Amino acid sequence: MSTQLDASIGLSASESTFGTPVVDDRFFEFTDEKFEWKPSFVQGAGLRVGTRVARNDRRKLGKQEAEGEIEIEAVSKGMGRLFEAALGSVTSTMIAAGPGYQQNHTLTTTDPIKSYTIQKGVPTIGGGTTQAVTFPGSVCTNLEISASTGDIVKIKTGWKAREVRTDIAYAAPSYPTTPELFTFVDGAITIGGTLTMPTTTALATGGTVVANITDFSLSVDNKLDDGGFTFGGAGKRTRKQVVGLADAKGKITAEYTDNTLRDAYLNQTGLAIVMTFTSSVAITAGVYPTLQIVIPLAKLEGDIPNASGGKPIMQSIDYTVLDAATGNAPLTIVYRTSDTTV
Repeated sequence: MSTQLDASIGLSASESTFGTPVVDDRFFEFTDEKFEWKPSFVQGAGLRVGTRVARNDRRKLGKQEAEGEIEIEAVSKGMGRLFEAALGSVTSTMIAAGPGYQQNHTLTTTDPIKSYTIQKGVPTIGGGTTQAVTFPGSVCTNLEISASTGDIVKIKTGWKAREVRTDIAYAAPSYPTTPELFTFVDGAITIGGTLTMPTTTALATGGTVVANITDFSLSVDNKLDDGGFTFGGAGKRTRKQVVGLADAKGKITAEYTDNTLRDAYLNQTGLAIVMTFTSSVAITAGVYPTLQIVIPLAKLEGDIPNASGGKPIMQSIDYTVLDAATGNAPLTIVYRTSDTTV
């Protein structure tokens, strides 16, 4: 028996063969999800005497795929697989003190991106059996991380899948034990200054600490191709999508306390941005769950501060992540967790 609160979302380990379902073993306490079948139908247009509407026997499925989004609250356990799916490359290393692990996620430079099986459990009204809807061949198209004043850090991922299946058994969810939320209270940001990149066991350090930022967001679009629909695939994609030139950008909102951001915008000065969230509950002595976003070079898109009718003046500033061609990854998501596997 179930209630309407018993919906679930699960994610498998990466598929060995694209589109061949793998049983989900990572489940998320999600806040929102929306997955849809995206078919394309063709309709015969031949004229027939006595017929004035399209004919049933001339309607056929042309091709099909599925797409959707998952939104979760950022926590200290279980998120590494989402970051791996979104960026494509990860190293996981035990921190010397143990038993904490540091995962460094970067944008892959090798095709193809990994595919996964997503399954959602949908409870029927009236307490009936939870219905499993499965999406094999799921590839992460985009990632968004956002944090606002007084709120929980949010993680949203977008997906495209090969198909929708309703004939796969429901995988009962299991969840990490007592994960800690990352919130605004846990956050600190540096903008500009001299950045020391993270190592496999050390966080990024340096930079100029700023105390006037109220909101932060980062989005990554993998710019996956739309191809792969070939003869023999029964209208479904027959291969994993390949990556394009990723679009990484974001927004920060700042109180107007000085001209640092204004002048960086006007002069198109490159700035390092590091956003760090650190939980207060230690994994082990001196090692705390951490989510750190490391951007060695970003350039600002605006803006010039404007008067606000006597209210504190705020700056809403877009930024673009750029590759400095120095050998450093243009974007690294560092995740410190007690998870032994990604």
